[in-house]
Amino acid sequence: MQSTPKRSLPQRLRSLRNHLSLHISNRIRFSRGDYVERACDPLSLSDAHLNSRVAALRLKYGASFETHLTQETSLNNYAYLDMLDRAWSAVQETPPQGCVMADVGCASFWYAAALQAFFRPRRLTGYELEAFRRYANGHTRQDYARGYARAWPETAFVAADYRRVNETAELITCWFPFVSPDPIIAWGLPLNLLKPKELIARIAANLSAGGGFLMVNHGREEALIAADLCISAGLTRRWQWIDPSPLRPRPQPPVASYWQH
Repeated sequence: MQSTPKRSLPQRLRSLRNHLSLHISNRIRFSRGDYVERACDPLSLSDAHLNSRVAALRLKYGASFETHLTQETSLNNYAYLDMLDRAWSAVQETPPQGCVMADVGCASFWYAAALQAFFRPRRLTGYELEAFRRYANGHTRQDYARGYARAWPETAFVAADYRRVNETAELITCWFPFVSPDPIIAWGLPLNLLKPKELIARIAANLSAGGGFLMVNHGREEALIAADLCISAGLTRRWQWIDPSPLRPRPQPPVASYWQH
């Protein structure tokens, strides 16, 4: 079992600053309404490999993210779709589709389109505890998330700490959960929200019998920490895959793993 990382004085000071910022954003919840991105269609791609891979994903999944998203958001969605496609291909398994699905810690839910294209869920709900962070244009993260969600039927965004959510799902996904101090502080959140054991336990409790939990971690070290937590929560790893070449470069190789009861 991985030991709990010690928290330094600089970490605690930054955490306090983040706590105050989060408190203010949660008190000021004024909304400018759902934010809907402008389509960039067509994509402008100069990289031959990227252009070829995006074309292949479009053909395989019928995905045309650029018809309703900006270039940056479209490329990020293709990157997530690419990772999902290559992960399930590498382990030679069929991904679950048509499920009641929950995505934990979805931020602005910008990748809802990729989840829709790959899993074809019957219902999809994204959960984010920091829903009221305000961007430079005055819109909140929730405004963005609702704008992304409205493009799909039976898709919703919920402002909530998933540790307090009691909703059964057949498929739960969690991209880059916080399991150590530095990433959560860098993201702008306080250390008192670093409760990975409680989070994974809630995911396990909400997972229906026969359902699956897909987790993606930043690198091998965080994947090891998260794996210990999953095992402690009574989950069994079905497969793990390390992405050697993400479509969009990342500081560490993403580690995808799939868990069941």
